[in-house]
Amino acid sequence: MKVSAIVPIFNEEKTVRTVAKTLFDSPLISELIFVNDGSTDRTPQILRDFDDERIKIISLKRNHGKGFALASGIRKAQGEVVAFFDADLIDLSNQHIERLLEPIINGDSKVVLGVPLKNKSDLYRPWVVPLTGERAYSRENLLPYLEKISEKRYGIEIFLNSLYDKKETKIVQLNDLISPTKWEKRTPTEAVREYILEIKEIAEELGKRKGLLPEDYKVLSKLTEAMDFNEFKERIKKIKDKKIKEILEKYLLKYLNLAKGKFKNLFS
Repeated sequence: MKVSAIVPIFNEEKTVRTVAKTLFDSPLISELIFVNDGSTDRTPQILRDFDDERIKIISLKRNHGKGFALASGIRKAQGEVVAFFDADLIDLSNQHIERLLEPIINGDSKVVLGVPLKNKSDLYRPWVVPLTGERAYSRENLLPYLEKISEKRYGIEIFLNSLYDKKETKIVQLNDLISPTKWEKRTPTEAVREYILEIKEIAEELGKRKGLLPEDYKVLSKLTEAMDFNEFKERIKKIKDKKIKEILEKYLLKYLNLAKGKFKNLFS
């Protein structure tokens, strides 16, 4: 069974070379597809350094979002299995690749979600498993959804989760694999902005799955207009859906509060 590894990339010059080399060296991967999603750093130059027929590069002139990049890779892929890997992973190993791919290659599961863990306590954070970027699917099963996948940005993982029920999905732990936070990769301002946009879209995508109240959608649509940390808290309090509210409080507010303490100049 041939496996196509798809790596969406946006400004990951620090880690993409190591991730690519590890994937390239894996005997389980038949082809490696980079999707450069409008990077403005040295990523394009690094990708050009790889010269092998197993490697394919898709270069997008502007940033379209992760869903569009993944869909572009799926269209290009020749393998029966497509495996998604984030370009920012630290300490990715062949053992991690095997652990992610073996259940789907052996026919034990239709979907595999690999969860990078710095330590076992990460598993108890409610957003870690459903938002993981390390995944394996049958390419054929994703083809009917390519148009919808293309439309998603930060909410792509939630959409992909909706395609299969829990009985068809296997979750594997990728111990000692590190997926850096936005604070470690971006400037303070960029990190805050990305977290806000990410959680807003994730909440909206979850809302579509379960029928969010119109008033909750209204609050979410105006979430990016909040001017400071306290205003975010007050807006989130108005949301009636308990699940959405919990995610916003445990994920978004946690990181905005971190920013408030660490980067005081970001908030008034």
